[in-house]
Amino acid sequence: MYMKSISPIVGTILIIVMTVAIAGLFYAFTSGTFNSIISSSNNLVNQQSKIISFTINNVYCSNNIVYFNIYNKGNIPININNSQIIFTDNNGNTISINGNNIICNNGNIINIGSNELCYIINAFCYYSYTDYIKTTNFIYNGINYNYEILSNKFNIIYNLSNYPITLYNSQSIPTPSPFQQDIAICNGSINIGNNFAYVDNATLFNQINPNGQNVIFFNPNNGQLFYSWYEGQLNYNGVTCDVWWVNIPNGIPANSNVTIYMYVGPNNSNYYPLCYPYIGISPQVISGYDNGQKVFNYYQNFGGLSSLPPNWAYVCSNQYSVSFSTNYTIIPPTTSIGYNDGITTIVNFTMQNNILEIYASIPTTSGTMWDIIDLGVGGTNPPTGNTYFGNGGGIVSGSNSYGAAFSYNNIGTAGKFNLFVGTSNVGSTTYNYVPTIYEIGFSSSYTYFLVNYTQILSTTTIPGSFSLPITIAQQESGNNIYLYWVLLRSLPPNDVMPSIYIG
Repeated sequence: MYMKSISPIVGTILIIVMTVAIAGLFYAFTSGTFNSIISSSNNLVNQQSKIISFTINNVYCSNNIVYFNIYNKGNIPININNSQIIFTDNNGNTISINGNNIICNNGNIINIGSNELCYIINAFCYYSYTDYIKTTNFIYNGINYNYEILSNKFNIIYNLSNYPITLYNSQSIPTPSPFQQDIAICNGSINIGNNFAYVDNATLFNQINPNGQNVIFFNPNNGQLFYSWYEGQLNYNGVTCDVWWVNIPNGIPANSNVTIYMYVGPNNSNYYPLCYPYIGISPQVISGYDNGQKVFNYYQNFGGLSSLPPNWAYVCSNQYSVSFSTNYTIIPPTTSIGYNDGITTIVNFTMQNNILEIYASIPTTSGTMWDIIDLGVGGTNPPTGNTYFGNGGGIVSGSNSYGAAFSYNNIGTAGKFNLFVGTSNVGSTTYNYVPTIYEIGFSSSYTYFLVNYTQILSTTTIPGSFSLPITIAQQESGNNIYLYWVLLRSLPPNDVMPSIYIG
């Protein structure tokens, strides 16, 4: 037995091959090629171990805000900003919302094993059992979870134009809380005093429906709607303004500002039936959506009544003639009775730091005696448990009485009142009132009144605060008074309404 030797040629070839292989391995190690291969392999393992998994536990509408619960059951955090949520209604229509419009309670990174409550901004939900959201599809990194909504039927308003409105209180004292801020969008420049805030913005004015029905006011700090009341269009010296009153529940600090959002939808949209009672309107503009009691410190609508509302009574037990229809009509007596006749509240209201507004009208035919809307205490033949004043009576202090009256006396002009505030001698037949408050006419059919009792106090010696009933009455042989609504709203600081700026 013997071994066969390797030929010199073959041996040489093997030595060359081994040398090249060893050199290649040496180069691979020294150049990092193996490290790259190992790193790529590790990344592949890591990618295979990253699991994106989540569930939607609930989707619901509360206070016009869409909420949903999401649970991260994967092994990596979920960045809500990179997500998408798609709502599909019962008719197959879809609404797609980017994750940048989603806010979660503990930040927009949902950690592993965490359950978060999230809500959607720039969107408003409302209950609807005809057109409603049927399914919600949440999508993240190509993974989706579909949730079917079986109850709490609602729909969504989305893709609104939003306008931040900054409210500037330039005074050294804060506004009351709550505070009714006027928001007026005009198609020109007007000058009616510092008790009225407006912006001249014809472009925005033209986007607003003439009934204000495509506008919503929103609090960006807590995702809630503000209560707002659309009073109508003010026409003043050729300029038209859409006028809202917005209830700012916490007021505005001294020398400071707050920002709210005004959302405007398509011009043909109508959000009153969708967002009522958060948004409402004067019944003289549209009936059925009056939410004045949600906005003002006191509000009473006299439209469509069959009897006097709660906490109101007749001034005299032998009242002459009244009627209820689309408004409350006070018809004066035909003979001299020596005192006013009308209606009054049976409770007193704090008038200091409040402004009283009365929406009323008088026909063009002049009366033979005074038609008066009286505010105050005192007078003749008051109803049981309450008082009112007539012919200048009011708060009695020493030998003087203080009060206010809207007086219409044989001037024959429709809807025209002169507002007088001042003092008079008790029992005197001559009354020396001083006009101190302006009036704003919204139309030729009625007049818009402002009574500022803080100004009354500043010009008299009456100490401290006081409260009064609200009395609307008149003397014999006057004209009918058509009463629509009465309200009290907070007096702006130093009688200066915070200005508004739209950014």
